[in-house]
Amino acid sequence: MSHVATAPHECEGNLVYVRNGLSPYWAVGALLLNGFDGFSGEITVEVDGEEWTVNLKYQQGGIAPRPTDDVGGDRLYEYRIGAYGEGERKANFLIQPRFENMRHYESGKQISSPFDNHDLDEGVNVSFGGSNLEPEEYRDLLPEFVQVLAEQGGKYVNPDYFDGQPHEFSNITTYERYVRVTRNMGKKLVGRTGLMHRLLNLCATERGSKFEYKVDNEEIVGKNHRAIIPKADAKRLVGEHRYGKQLKHYHPRHVREDDEKEDDPLYHPKVGVLVKKSLNGHAFAWSDRDQLRREIDETLINALSWSGIPTKPDPTTFVADDHFSVRASERPLTLYDDPTPEMEAEQESLLVTTLSDMTPSDKEVLESLAQDGGEKHPEELAAETDRGISTIYRALKRLGAIVRNDNASVGFVSKKVEQEVAALVEDEMFSLTNAADRAAKLLNVDTRQAASSAWQKWLNKYAAEVVDATGGDGKKLRIDTILSELKATSKPRVADVLDEALTAWTKDGRDPRTLREMTVEWRESASGMQTGIVGANLA
Repeated sequence: MSHVATAPHECEGNLVYVRNGLSPYWAVGALLLNGFDGFSGEITVEVDGEEWTVNLKYQQGGIAPRPTDDVGGDRLYEYRIGAYGEGERKANFLIQPRFENMRHYESGKQISSPFDNHDLDEGVNVSFGGSNLEPEEYRDLLPEFVQVLAEQGGKYVNPDYFDGQPHEFSNITTYERYVRVTRNMGKKLVGRTGLMHRLLNLCATERGSKFEYKVDNEEIVGKNHRAIIPKADAKRLVGEHRYGKQLKHYHPRHVREDDEKEDDPLYHPKVGVLVKKSLNGHAFAWSDRDQLRREIDETLINALSWSGIPTKPDPTTFVADDHFSVRASERPLTLYDDPTPEMEAEQESLLVTTLSDMTPSDKEVLESLAQDGGEKHPEELAAETDRGISTIYRALKRLGAIVRNDNASVGFVSKKVEQEVAALVEDEMFSLTNAADRAAKLLNVDTRQAASSAWQKWLNKYAAEVVDATGGDGKKLRIDTILSELKATSKPRVADVLDEALTAWTKDGRDPRTLREMTVEWRESASGMQTGIVGANLA
């Protein structure tokens, strides 16, 4: 099915060139100092039919020159090219020297770089950034701008210096793509029942991998909403995804009034997805940029779909602006089912199951956590419940399906569980004997089905179900989680998952032979299924 094409917004990263050593760096420096006397002014040039305004400046860097570098000072310069195209298209390039054993000009301490650990003596790092350009445009425009500046400055710069593919050290640190939706459609994403609120309620809050929802409704609901989705939760939403990211809904700084909506695209909000180094703990290899874009686009288009926003390129849904066109994408991607109903059902089932086996100390821990909705240290729980710390830790282990414990901070695994437990605690009829039943009634869940304990937990964990086999001949176990037959992979291994299934099946008092003889079907990719017999695929 065709879907609307996304447009690039922010992009930052580093292009590394090593083929000519430091010669490109020295050439730009000579051009600036001898051709422009330190500042190029503004130069207007046409590149591929687009008019650009380009300038060249310098700044002092933090790297000390080597003894062989005749620069007449104690620190090397860095050179900055700024370029401004049509609309809000802009690019900035900071050209910096790189060599082995670099030192800070003042402290003398070593400045680490990849050149210290590889067989490379020297090269040039170009930090790039800007907006409304594809990543490849930064790479392709850089040599064009250098040659324009060289011509204007009356100096020769080798055209090969910044041309061609950059070194494998090159990376992307920030990348955002967006669409612009009508204001009414945007409400489906940020409304009280919108996807961002659903994710806030359902996503885990593990320390170091915490889902956050930042809201600014100063002038209008949805002025700037950002759902920060860490890697673990990104994988829960789409099993094949691996990057932490932000889902964004935002208006310009000065929100347009109703009387401006007819002729101003900025009356309508942008919806974007942003990936960045700080959310993932590492930069993204330049060579992985297509995969990076695919994951951004899939997250963005699926988020629209899960919000009930049509994804076809329709002007009644999307609004064109200077850089976003309402057109069909030429890049196919996968549309997934909304995972939030399944996540909600899983958490409800685990809540009921956990409450069915609750002890007095478990109940006291839940009541303490539910009092103010905040996180507490285990010792604080011990003091509030008048229980020993070892009792608290045993309770937390039993409550592990609904309570997160990182030893320094204890809280509920999601806002939804926190809200449901708080509602139960406020119920005067809440007790050990009826906890599961009260929860099931509140959630409209079948207590017996939810309390099928180990087997139901396994089904929930791997998005599995037992269905009629083709032709009605017996039953088949279907697993919708993507699995691998190999050990050396981040995906769960088929044999391990089926061993876990057999343990859970047996724990619930079922005949293990029934499961062993059952056909099993599991996902080996987003679109491919693999079939076998459970017993034949056990470890």
